[in-house]
Amino acid sequence: MISWFTLVLVVISVSVSSASMGFCDPNDCGVDQVCMLDNNAKHCILQNDVHNLAVTQVMEKTWVENGKNFTLYRVHIINFGVKTLKHISIQTDSTLDPRDNTSIWNIEFHNGFFTLPFYSFGIPAGGEFIFGYIDHGVKAPNLYIRSINF
Repeated sequence: MISWFTLVLVVISVSVSSASMGFCDPNDCGVDQVCMLDNNAKHCILQNDVHNLAVTQVMEKTWVENGKNFTLYRVHIINFGVKTLKHISIQTDSTLDPRDNTSIWNIEFHNGFFTLPFYSFGIPAGGEFIFGYIDHGVKAPNLYIRSINF
């Protein structure tokens, strides 16, 4: 009975280890770092050392509605690398203040993180993915790449 329990425990441990190696979690690395998974190897790199991706926000339109300022942003995630980007986590902070529940589109947003939607096949080499949102105010919110999986 003890040997059976030990075998089950070993199998569970191996499964958990294998699963964690196949995905970079945004919390795997420290402040100002990005978790990068490439060829099933995780690396923590400085945000300034992410050279094969760009995340840019374009302010498309501002307006006043019921005395409040709003801004429409389009965000472009551009893959300059030679491999398909399978997953990206982009963190924001309290500077993001969406107008309402329908003000973020073409992206998943949970607990302060933007991630590619479930229907996305990633961003191919040389490709781009665009999403948008409407925010209160006229100053662009802070966005930080936190994890990338190739």
